[in-house]
Amino acid sequence: STTKADCLWDDANQKLYVVSHVFTTSGSATSSSSQWGRLYRYTYSAGAKTYTLDSGFPVTVTQGKSETLVIAKDSFSRLWVTYVEGSKVMVNRSQSSDLVWGTPFILPVNPTAVSVKSDDISSVIAFQGNKIGVMWSNQNTSKMYFAAHLDGDADTVWQTEETAQPGPNCSGACADDHINLKSLQSDGSGRVFAAVKTSLSASSAPLIMLLARSLNGNWSSYVFGRKSDHHTRPIMLLDEQHGKLYMFATAPESGGVIYMKSTSINNISFPLGLGTPFIQSSTDTVINNSTSTKQNLNSTTGLIV
Repeated sequence: STTKADCLWDDANQKLYVVSHVFTTSGSATSSSSQWGRLYRYTYSAGAKTYTLDSGFPVTVTQGKSETLVIAKDSFSRLWVTYVEGSKVMVNRSQSSDLVWGTPFILPVNPTAVSVKSDDISSVIAFQGNKIGVMWSNQNTSKMYFAAHLDGDADTVWQTEETAQPGPNCSGACADDHINLKSLQSDGSGRVFAAVKTSLSASSAPLIMLLARSLNGNWSSYVFGRKSDHHTRPIMLLDEQHGKLYMFATAPESGGVIYMKSTSINNISFPLGLGTPFIQSSTDTVINNSTSTKQNLNSTTGLIV
């Protein structure tokens, strides 16, 4: 009852990956293997409309409990997970197969950048066709960081971490433990987008923001909602075919309505205010924690939250 999960659908191989972890707001290692993070892999039968757990699964991919555990797959078909444990940003990856994993290790970039508060989190994404990227919050330094790894390089070889926040439209306490990552896949730009939350407290200060990374690693930022809007738990979806970005967040922070705003991917701008109600109910008045697919959208997929 204390577990949470992240899911990844591999369309090419018709596999569903689920990483499950024991939830805690202060991630820590434990000697009890029953509380380690696990990877499950399922095969889907279109005829029976059922998922069957593949032989040999689950396998353990972490050695402790964490607030989040996120999965991605690189161009070499290796799976990556990231999480925060012992106030450090951790990563691990599969080796010769989905069943064989290495030992989790601290993300090998600037030690100050990856030394975070127990409440911080990390996320991971495959991008530009040949890279894995990890974004994490650091409430010690009040920054959001991003680091990239070239597929095929040694585990210890990562590009220098980038500061995604503070930046344009945000200064001060620009880090909080809310991250949702997406990347453009089909237009050749490989741009990465992050829906994040700040820790700013002034009524007019940006609370929910969209960060965008260009091909050369420069970051820009856009305000989705201000502190006075009381948004939380942001996620986003990219419609590459139509050049649209959809962003969702709960308001108020204790739960209520899931709101949506949309913008052109190439000319990002969000209107002021809460946005358009997307999920709401007159009887269920504390709706929260929306989620959706990792894949991008097009005319054949529709949009589901």
